[in-house]
Amino acid sequence: MRFFTLVVCAVLFAACSRKEPSSPKDIVLTTADGARGELSTLAARAPFTVVVFISAECPCLHAHLGRLRELANTFGPRGVQFLAVDSEVGASPARAKETQADLELPFPVLVDPGARLAEAFGAEYATFTVIVDRALNVRYRGGIDSDKRKMHDGATPYVREALDDLLAGRPPRRTEGKALGCVLRKW
Repeated sequence: MRFFTLVVCAVLFAACSRKEPSSPKDIVLTTADGARGELSTLAARAPFTVVVFISAECPCLHAHLGRLRELANTFGPRGVQFLAVDSEVGASPARAKETQADLELPFPVLVDPGARLAEAFGAEYATFTVIVDRALNVRYRGGIDSDKRKMHDGATPYVREALDDLLAGRPPRRTEGKALGCVLRKW
C-alpha cells in the first residue's frame, strides 16, 4: 500500500508541476543585438506578423529559404512583418546574428530563451510558421507550404494563401497546414 501511495503522489506531482504554455503576449524575445522585447509589442507594429521557427542546420529550412525570402519581399511592402525565431538549445544573440547573415534572411532572427514561444505556439519543427494579428490572435499555423525538401511548382502555398486572404479582409481558407521540417532541439 505504501508503494502504491508513493507512486500516486509521484504521478500527481509530475502532473501538477508541468508548465502550462505561456501566453504569447507575455513572452520576451531577444534580438541579435541583445535588445529584449515582448512579442506583443513587436506584433503591434504590423497588421500581421509571420513567425517562422528555425534551425540553422535543417535541410528543410534551407530548401525553403528562397520561398521565405520571396514571401518577405512580396508581403513586407504590404505591411506584413516577418520574424525568424531560434528556440533551440544554444540560441544566443551572437548565433542569431550569424544565422541571419548565413541564411541571408531579409528579416530578423530572434532568440526564444527557454523555448517559451515555441511551447506557446506548439512549434515542434523548423519551418513551423504562425501568422498572428496585432492582438496576437493566431490566424494560421503550420508549414510554409506542402513541400518538405524538394521544391515543386505545384506545392500548396499555405502561408501565401493565408496572407492573401487576410490582406483581402477574408478569413484564411486554411488555418492549419502540416509542418514539414526538422525537430526543434528545444532548451
